[in-house]
Amino acid sequence: MKLETLIRAGKFVGIALTGLVVVSCKKDNPKPEPEEPKPVVTERTEAQLIKDDIYKYYKLYSLWETSITPDYTSDPSKFTDQYSSASQVLIALKKMTPAYPKYKEGVIDRFSYFQGANGYNISSSASNKIKMDTYNGYGFEMFNVHFGTSDNKTVQPILDFVEGGSPAYLAGFRRSDILKAINNDNNFSVGIDDSEAKTDMLNRISSALSSPKFTLEVIRNDGSVLKKELTNVEYVIDPVYKESIFNFSNNNIGYLALSSFEEIEEETGGGKINKQKIDAVFNKFQDQNIKNLIVDLRYNGGGYVDAAVYIADKIGGSKLKSKLMLTYETNKYLQSDATSSLRKELNIHDTYFQGLSTLNLDKVYFLVSEHTASAAEMLINVIRPHNIAVKIIASGTHTFGKPVGFFRQLIQNKVYFWPVSFKLRNKDGVSDYWDGLLADEPNITDYVFADLGDPEESMLEAALNDAVPQRQNKASSRIKFNYRYSLPIGKVYPRPEIGMFKK
Repeated sequence: MKLETLIRAGKFVGIALTGLVVVSCKKDNPKPEPEEPKPVVTERTEAQLIKDDIYKYYKLYSLWETSITPDYTSDPSKFTDQYSSASQVLIALKKMTPAYPKYKEGVIDRFSYFQGANGYNISSSASNKIKMDTYNGYGFEMFNVHFGTSDNKTVQPILDFVEGGSPAYLAGFRRSDILKAINNDNNFSVGIDDSEAKTDMLNRISSALSSPKFTLEVIRNDGSVLKKELTNVEYVIDPVYKESIFNFSNNNIGYLALSSFEEIEEETGGGKINKQKIDAVFNKFQDQNIKNLIVDLRYNGGGYVDAAVYIADKIGGSKLKSKLMLTYETNKYLQSDATSSLRKELNIHDTYFQGLSTLNLDKVYFLVSEHTASAAEMLINVIRPHNIAVKIIASGTHTFGKPVGFFRQLIQNKVYFWPVSFKLRNKDGVSDYWDGLLADEPNITDYVFADLGDPEESMLEAALNDAVPQRQNKASSRIKFNYRYSLPIGKVYPRPEIGMFKK
């Protein structure tokens, strides 16, 4: 009911009651009733206001706004006071979204989240490490550690990825490095079936990653040893992990490994640098007139939509100029005139290829894993419907499955909140890949004993063999290795996509 209607109703009630009193006075002449005490208005605490705002912003911007019933917008406390924390409020709201039994949560929204801002820790579930553009740490996590063996008797920990721009990357550490020692403790080779020793090893690695600094010693791919002290700091992510051009029988094939989609629209700082790097890479591809491009997204958990759009436009080149790239699905409020300025600010509109490169590609290969998510999936999805052949090569069978995005809300200057607010569709309207994009060539080993960009690394090799079927010397260097490795220790959770929020 609208507030105006409530006020009018109140006036009518007041008039009716007054009339009854007048009649009663004439009839019975009763003694005047004592005035009832006015209700005490209790000011809501900061924690309560945060819970209230979590409700209001979710109800306002959520893609599934119509599922949030009844509507407590006028007084969120009627809903939020049932729950002891903001985390519980958000969980309850997400449980109202449509059912999706394939997710362990049982509902479609497993993505909306919040975190403490300005050093504020609202709850244990609010990770202060989920950021874009910058990140705290060393450049690798426990989920980047595998067990590797060369003799099927002992195992050693090995890194599958080191993020560009991180302390570990700048110190020279890379994927395929075998951990030899941490803080001069060199007990990092244990029996392949010794579960207790492997658990102890992992605990020591985890303890080091939780410390402010430690010394790391590794065995490189060429047998050399690298030993450096690392410090846990906030670093600026370099999303371009590796780029190169392969030439086979005068067939130039481009390769680009992207760890994430960082800000690219800002005219200064990191956004400007990222844009310059992407421009430089594609200028090389243009100069070499590549006809096939391999985009390595296997460790890419997403990022800014604008950055993914920019790279998609570079890939589309002259071939896709003026064609529809993507459209947005939002709730009715975000489609209304009331939010026209917000949509403009966030670039929420039909997006067309502008022809930002002169490339005229025949085929694009995407190397993915089950951790390839969000803006990375969007990049693949918007290229697929057009007249550039696309082949997805996966270490499993599909990508992560996140066709939705969000923009950031600052709550009470204490909490950053990202309620899922839009879904991205390609030219053909395809958007519901909640279980991920299916691979064209699945179950290709992610051979961590070779760095990304090595032409004899299994997934890259699969793409090269398809692009140049007559290639010789396939897997020649891997024959000398007798390595096997387990699944990563722990589960990879891709960093959530910030959507199109501009910092």
